[in-house]
Amino acid sequence: MEEKKSKKLIVGIVTIVIIAIIATTLILFINKKEEEDAKQLLNDYISLINEKNYEKMYEKVASMNMSKEDFITRNKNIYEGIDSSNIKIEISDIVKDENMYKISYHQKMFTSAGEVEFDNTAKISKEGKELKIKWTSNLIFPKLGDTDKVRVSTIKSTRGTILDRNDIPLAEDGNIASVGIVPRKVRRK
Repeated sequence: MEEKKSKKLIVGIVTIVIIAIIATTLILFINKKEEEDAKQLLNDYISLINEKNYEKMYEKVASMNMSKEDFITRNKNIYEGIDSSNIKIEISDIVKDENMYKISYHQKMFTSAGEVEFDNTAKISKEGKELKIKWTSNLIFPKLGDTDKVRVSTIKSTRGTILDRNDIPLAEDGNIASVGIVPRKVRRK
């Protein structure tokens, strides 16, 4: 009788351990899948910026205190105002903090001011059953506030004057006239 009780106890313990292992594995699998989904959401969002599809971008963000029209206008004015193109990100880290993923990434893009690079962090959380990006203006540029504006201006550069040791100009800014002749177009008399 004692032997039967011992066997039942061992079978019970083994069953509990197996269930615990399966449950832990399942939880880890679900968390890993959700983490990959969060990364994919951010990559999809960046692709939509490159496509200038601001309406679809809005569908990827969590509820916020900005209307859809204001969101579209803000993003369009900034990204198109700086002539952004070829935006690429490289995810460096992802951390789950309670019900939110914090994804650190390096961003590179081309603009009318040249190539721009910076490090940033995106926050992604569940809204209902879907993952959504917690959008703020600093998702565009890390230090951009919600009321800040972005502007690109070009400044004409000058070469400056190069002087020899006697302060005589070797090269300086100015206008020069040039005359040329196209031999086959010159008529001889």
